Amino acid sequence: MSPETVYREQGVSVWWLAVAPILAVIVSATEIAVGITVHWWQWTALAVTIDLLVWLQVAGGRTHISVALTRDTLRCGNESLPVDRIAEILPGYAPDDVRRTKSAAEPERPEWMSARTLGQLPRVPRRRYPVGLVLADGETVQAWAKNDYALREALAPLLPTH
Repeated sequence: MSPETVYREQGVSVWWLAVAPILAVIVSATEIAVGITVHWWQWTALAVTIDLLVWLQVAGGRTHISVALTRDTLRCGNESLPVDRIAEILPGYAPDDVRRTKSAAEPERPEWMSARTLGQLPRVPRRRYPVGLVLADGETVQAWAKNDYALREALAPLLPTH
């Protein structure tokens, strides 16, 4: 985190790019151990091809599902919102609330959960939780994070009312 960053979620880890080369080395080592012809160039080509596809996913994930909060700006995905435009953080669910689990039937939802989602996404990304925000102009939007409580805690002291 940079000194001015208050909260950050990176989105997708670049470590996923290591999976295909590691598997190619393991399969090649297995071919050596078994004593058959080692197909170096095929495993290398396959690892490079898979890595190109995984790189697209990682780049997309880092762009569209990352969150960063500085003293001036909240960025969810590729949309930034000045912190001074945020008037209020709406209450969310408790960590042990059944509405946070996938197995729960769809109970009544707070009205703010149907508001526009930040980040130019149609809905809150998978495995992320919404944070309702009321803007200074009265508009309600949904920010989101893996750890919505940490985002709420980091954002609260930055609001103009504090």
